[in-house]
Amino acid sequence: MKLGAMKSQLPGSLSEVDAAFCYAANLGWDAREALAPMGERAVVEDNLEQLVSKIVATARPGDHILVMSNGGFGGIHDKLLAALAR
Repeated sequence: MKLGAMKSQLPGSLSEVDAAFCYAANLGWDAREALAPMGERAVVEDNLEQLVSKIVATARPGDHILVMSNGGFGGIHDKLLAALAR
């Protein structure tokens, strides 16, 4: 995904999600443009703290949150768990 080779397939692959959040810093391709067909269901942020805040503001008890990455990207797992626990 970092190279953007499959970016045109993202909206279709996410068609059944209620919301998709994308950390776009250092991607090398325009995630906002790629996810635009999803409308308001796609949130794209270049700032990790803002992304975590938006996920937490959207999440409700019983929701499932799936984090997919090629690495820890800035410790999002721990940041998200800590923010959700508050």
